[in-house]
Amino acid sequence: PHEPFYFVAGTESPNAKFQLSFKYQLVDDRSGLASHVGCATNLFFAFTQTSLWDWNKESAPFEDSSYKPELMFQFNRLAHAGTNDWFRLDLQAGAMHESNGRDGANSRSLNLAFLRPKLIFGHDDDWQFTLASRVWFYVGDLSDNPDIARYRGHADLRATIGTPWGVELAAFSRFGDDFDRANLQLDLTIPLRRIRWTGFTWYLQAQYFTGYGESLLHYNERSDAWRIGFALYR
Repeated sequence: PHEPFYFVAGTESPNAKFQLSFKYQLVDDRSGLASHVGCATNLFFAFTQTSLWDWNKESAPFEDSSYKPELMFQFNRLAHAGTNDWFRLDLQAGAMHESNGRDGANSRSLNLAFLRPKLIFGHDDDWQFTLASRVWFYVGDLSDNPDIARYRGHADLRATIGTPWGVELAAFSRFGDDFDRANLQLDLTIPLRRIRWTGFTWYLQAQYFTGYGESLLHYNERSDAWRIGFALYR
């Protein structure tokens, strides 16, 4: 797992939104390279796709999709406290490309280098509060969308609270260079395995988004949306 993996839908256009995400460790822990260069096992490739799908329009087209490949180093438990690790610090650092795969006036793309510390309070099998902030700077040409940094800014923040066996509330915000260009996304998830007889391993999810830039295409437009659906991981 990397970023949350979900499908949600509502009544207002664009109705549906889904996100696919994974990361892949590029060097095996038991390899010869790992025995000589220990940090090589911290190298990951990651990919996330976020798409908006408009069921209200004729032929139900995709409104926009954002494709985000990443190459990063991930370091877990850089710092921790207590015999049961009630507190720990993880860190990701790397580079990401993001684009919507379109051309002409609808083309959007950017490259950035980032650092993402993550603070985790609580145990893995109990109540846990996490706080992760990605900070970045832009790399290369932004001629397709020269003012995107005014809306995307240089930092985001994700906070979660919950238990692995119960409800979890996540809040994500990305800050523009001006505060009134920020956005906020709230996700409430409930594991269906609480209904023991079903055997379901996925989650019910409710999502609310408000602010600028829900899609890369409309990074400079404000929107509000409620959607419900399911998640494979959160």
